[in-house]
This record gives sequence, structure tokens and C-alpha cells, in this order.
Amino acid sequence: MQTKNLKIIILNLPSPPNQRLWRDTAGGFGTAIISQHKHKVNRESLHPFLPYASALLSKSAYEFKVIDAQALKLDRSQVLAEVKKENADLVFSVISLPSFYQDLCILSEIKYLLQNVIVIGVGTICSVMPNEILYRSAIDMVLRNNYPYISYMLDLIQSLRQSRNLKNIGNLSFKKNGKIIHTPKKPEPPLDDLPFPEYDFIKLDRYETTSDITGKSFVYVPILESRGCPYNCIYCPYPLGFGREIMFRSLKVIVEEIKYLRDKFNIRAFLLRGQTFAYNKKRAMEICNEIIRNKLDVIWFCESRVDEVSKELLTNMKRAGCIRIHYGVETGDPELLKIAKPGVRLQATEKAFKMTKEVGIMTQAHIILGWPNENRQTLERTRKLILKLDPDEINLNFLTPYPGTPLYEIAQRNNLLLTADWTQYTSHTVVMRTKNLSANELYAYKSRIIRDFSKQKLQQLFIKDGLSVFKKPQAFIKATSLVNRILFPYN
Repeated sequence: MQTKNLKIIILNLPSPPNQRLWRDTAGGFGTAIISQHKHKVNRESLHPFLPYASALLSKSAYEFKVIDAQALKLDRSQVLAEVKKENADLVFSVISLPSFYQDLCILSEIKYLLQNVIVIGVGTICSVMPNEILYRSAIDMVLRNNYPYISYMLDLIQSLRQSRNLKNIGNLSFKKNGKIIHTPKKPEPPLDDLPFPEYDFIKLDRYETTSDITGKSFVYVPILESRGCPYNCIYCPYPLGFGREIMFRSLKVIVEEIKYLRDKFNIRAFLLRGQTFAYNKKRAMEICNEIIRNKLDVIWFCESRVDEVSKELLTNMKRAGCIRIHYGVETGDPELLKIAKPGVRLQATEKAFKMTKEVGIMTQAHIILGWPNENRQTLERTRKLILKLDPDEINLNFLTPYPGTPLYEIAQRNNLLLTADWTQYTSHTVVMRTKNLSANELYAYKSRIIRDFSKQKLQQLFIKDGLSVFKKPQAFIKATSLVNRILFPYN
């Protein structure tokens, strides 16, 4: 490969037709829904690989371009035209599970379009299924690294420029003479060794928004707060994408990034990206104190376990600008909960939601339907728990056996898988049978939960505000936002 004027593309591929795709969810495998609402202009989530890869290349003075086809609403032909125009030497692209076949198809077309280009895949799926990716496509290699997927990326670029032996690059899988070679797994560097993310090459106003309690929307940016999940939930893809060891990013760097985005780009809302914000309560308190001390005047949301929060911490989170917490509720059945969240009891879930509401922070309940022993009685307990918890939002998913998880091995061993089509592994499609219920019965009960939850929310709204909801601007915005979230929760 030439050593001068090396051109690199950082690529986020388009969503498949009629699919609404989030590439960085489900531990980086991605989640998706079928979306026919073409009249709605969907905002896309910002994948952290883009600003982190940009920072890495910018710092090393490489010539590069970021193409976020999702955010730019580019289709396959437009992506190919853009890549051809740039005439890149290297293309790094995120690959996701629900978009697996289209991703591989487009990346193979890029390889055929520019015969001297080297195409490299990144993402959680690259760590779990490197052989399938490389055998099924013209992709040259994949990096088997953790979120945000830039570890050993610079080493790889330098080795390619200087035609060095790729076997010395950590966490790399590549094709050579018809065979696939996997280099040894090397440890992920500390989070503070990551470069300061670069946002100058990204149009931030194109990305997803979050709403405060009044229904007012703000574009938000994910800020990497920590990475890793030490828990042993058999279905969870987090350890695969983020690792089991929790790594923390320094408070100083987190605050510095928030200030930078606020002052330069007028970003006022953030997702503090980590798998369990309150895992270390002392550190969580320190983050809040730093935000308060620096008078950042921003809003943010996070994810946490119900058995890790306390009234004191929640109160401080509220003072620091936290507007919403995503809790993994999973199920309302105590026996299924032993599998879904080992060590967590329903009482802890109820207590966490009660405390969070009391301090004035919104809640989102993440629910999973379709456990192997799920039946009508367990589903009914889940429905009743949701109504009792009365979260502000719900995220209903079907149990998905992601490849590489213990659940996937169990499902294979017991012939529970309904399909091997990866595009169906969206978390919103039933891909694994249960002992007692059909897929149609699961879909029907999901619809019932949404209907009952929607009814409860709308009743509460009109009991509180009555017909005046249509006369008060803030109440009307809140009502409209609520109805939209219920009817079109992913748009």
C-alpha cells in the first residue's frame, strides 16, 4: 500500500429498507423495528465510533472523511457513489446484526468498486462472528475490539501503510490465501487512553433527541462514562460488546467533554453511556457533584440497576440535571426474575421506581417477554407490575439469544431457535420459542401491555389536566409527546 496521501473513510452504513436501526444498542449488536412511517423524518442515534475514530485519525494527521449514511439518509447507491468519489484506500465500517446481510453486501460492493481499497469491519458482531463475516463477504478484515471499537486501529493502519506483518496486530481477524487468521486477544487499554472525541466532522443537529418532563426536546450526545458489566445474566450481550471488567473514565474528562459540546455546539442534553451508572455509588455521587460544582446547566439520562440506587444518590442526580433513568425490570414474575436478574427481587424494583418518582426523575422500564418458561400467568404478572410501577416510558422487547451468549448455546442445544436469519434478531421479533406460548401469543400480549399502559397514562393525564390540556401550551406539548411516544415509540 502507498505510504503517502492515504485516504480513509469512517463509514456508518444505511439502515435496510423499512427498518429503523439503532447500531449501538444491545451491547453493540444493534436493535431494529420495521418502520413504515416514511412521512416521518426519523433522527438517528450517534454511534460513538464516529467521533472516537475521527479523533484518532485527526490526531495522527491522516486524511479522512466521515460518512454517516443513517444520519444523512443515504441509500445504498448514494453510499457507493460517495465512496467512489472519495477513492479511499481504507474503509472502516460498523457492522450490526439486524442489518448483517445488507452491511456485508454494501461493503463487498465497495470492495469490487475500488479494487485496491481495504475494507475493515468493526462492532461487537466482529468479535463474536469474525469467520462468518469474512467467509460471507469480500471484507478484508475485522477488528475484534470492545466499544467504541478503536483499540489497535492505529496500529493496523500503520502496519498496512508499511506492509508489516499483520499477525502482530492485536484483536485482528483477516483473510490470507483463502484462510482466516486470528491474531491473539490483547487487553483493552484504559478508557482515559482513548483520544478526546472529535465532533467537527459530524453534523450533530441530525441526531436523536430526548425530552424533559415537560415534553421539550433536545438533541443529545452520548458521553462515554464507563464500560463493562460484571453481572452474569445468561441472555445479556453487554459483556460481549463492553467486556466484563468495568472501566471508568475520569471525572475531569467527562466534564471537559460536556463543557466542550455545550460551549461549541450548544448541546444541552447527554446520555451518560455506561452499563450501570450506580454500580460504584461513590463515583456516581462524584460525577453529580462535579456537574453541580461546574454549573454545567445541562440535562442527562443514564442506565442503572434497580438494586444499586439509593434515595441520597437519586436526589443528587436530580440536582445535577438527571431527567431519566433506564431500569432493567425484565419481568414481573419472581421465578423468571431469578434467571433474568440474578440477585434482584421484585421489592427492589418497586422501591427503586418509587424513590425515583419521589425525587422527580422520569423512569423507563425495560421489559423482556418470551422467557423459556414464560406462560400466560407470568405475562400477566409482568403486565400488572408495569401498571403498578407506572413508569413514564416502557421498552418492550422479546428475549433474543444473541450469538456468543450462554442463552444462544442453550437455545441451540435445546432446539429453541425459530430462525437463523440474523435480520430477525432485532429484539422486537420473536426468534426463540418458549415451552408454553406461540410467537403470535407473545405478539398479542405485547400489544395488550402497550394498550393497557397507554390507557393508564392517558387517563392520568386527563384526570390531572382535564380539557385544559388543550389550552395550556406546556400541558398540550406533554400530551402530544406522550401520545407520540405511545403510538410511535421508536420514531
